[in-house]
Amino acid sequence: MHSGPIRLPLLVSAFILGWLSSVAAYADDGPYLATGIKIGEVDQKSAIVWVRLTKEKRADFGRLPILTEGLDPKEKSKTPMPTDIVPGMAGEVRVSYWPESKEDERKNTDWVKVTVEQDFTYQFKLNDLRPHRAYKCLVEARQTGSEKPSITMTGGFKTAPSSDQAEAVKFIVTTCQAVRSIDAGADGHVAYKQMLDFDPDFFVHTGDILYYDKEPICKNVAAARAKWGLIFSYGHNQKFHRHVSSYFIKDDHDTLKNDCWPGQTYGDLTFDQGLAIFREQVPMGEKTYRTVRWGKDVQVWMTEHRDFRSANTMKDGPKKTILGKEQKEWLMKTMKESDATHKFLIVPGPIVGPDKKGKSDNHSNKAFDHEGQELRDFLATLKNTYVICGDRHWQYCSKDPKTGVLEMGCGPINDEHMFGGAPQKDETYHRYFGKKGGFLAITVKEGKAKAEWMSAEAQGASGKPKIRYTEVLGGE
Repeated sequence: MHSGPIRLPLLVSAFILGWLSSVAAYADDGPYLATGIKIGEVDQKSAIVWVRLTKEKRADFGRLPILTEGLDPKEKSKTPMPTDIVPGMAGEVRVSYWPESKEDERKNTDWVKVTVEQDFTYQFKLNDLRPHRAYKCLVEARQTGSEKPSITMTGGFKTAPSSDQAEAVKFIVTTCQAVRSIDAGADGHVAYKQMLDFDPDFFVHTGDILYYDKEPICKNVAAARAKWGLIFSYGHNQKFHRHVSSYFIKDDHDTLKNDCWPGQTYGDLTFDQGLAIFREQVPMGEKTYRTVRWGKDVQVWMTEHRDFRSANTMKDGPKKTILGKEQKEWLMKTMKESDATHKFLIVPGPIVGPDKKGKSDNHSNKAFDHEGQELRDFLATLKNTYVICGDRHWQYCSKDPKTGVLEMGCGPINDEHMFGGAPQKDETYHRYFGKKGGFLAITVKEGKAKAEWMSAEAQGASGKPKIRYTEVLGGE
């Protein structure tokens, strides 16, 4: 009922109270689950539960002020990422799972060992699920050879409806989060609390999940792994990922460094190590580009923009690519074949834009204009098809004046992450433009779709995030 280990080519706050409410500890010497769990790659019949065993119950947030106080965007620091903020620990782990309210149908995976070679992580593939169901799960950890668990943690997720089921679907998308932009101390990013309250069916993170090249910086494998452990140990972040399934996309900062491409290095960290660490630290199937159907009315595509790309400095033309030949052929073929009412292409970087000046890393830039135009021309031939993009540190909705392709920039995790500058509103493109962060919420019900750009923070007495702009999708 579980997959084998994924082999990689690699040499008292609100947080504490929330953590205790879903975790039971039975031993004082571990292993524990300080980095929580992640549930991902959910479809109609399967899901992946990601687990990492840790030596301590919680991350050492008191090590550096930046870990709970963030960092002013104007500040500069070369502080390295400590490698022992949330150290891993050897042990054994298993997952139990069952349809909600039907614990008599509970199934268990085998106990498996985690090892230092995989940063004490393991990914369980659950293959016998049923469509359009809510599932509960329980993760148990224990010392190797022990008969009793040292700790347990609960979670849950929803499976996708079948392609003939016209069910309502809600999902959320965000991008760009960092230690330097945390806004809730040891609870991390308050946007995760707001997103959990939205009760989405699934979540997509479009990349820059963390920043190796921003404070505290990561220039080797140990530091990079430690930062992954830290970012998912924060209270709101951890709780969200226990209860909502995710699809993770990587971008430059969680691969290596800003605007990177194959063959580059960052300190002692290589591009290939960055690719491997990403697959190690998030639930992931065979390929990092994929499509998932969510009922009759929704299908999402998530593309890979680092693995196959040409150098940004290469002269533009038919041979210059971000997607690579195989992925681009797959994308166009599967999108043309789909009969979903609404199609969402979710990408780590913009295809329409417009971007801010001086950029040369995505399909809206002149550096990749040939492939960018090819994609815009293709997408314009498909009915009710929309681009959702990350990477940009502002929220927007734009429509390409030449092809009519609609693109929705979800914006970064919060307003604090609006560093690096932004363009001005362009009336020829923008239907909405805001220099803010938060998340994008998509709701599809009875065949009709809408997009809402949300703030990260609660507004007024309602305790709900502000809806900054709403776009009704389709029907034009």
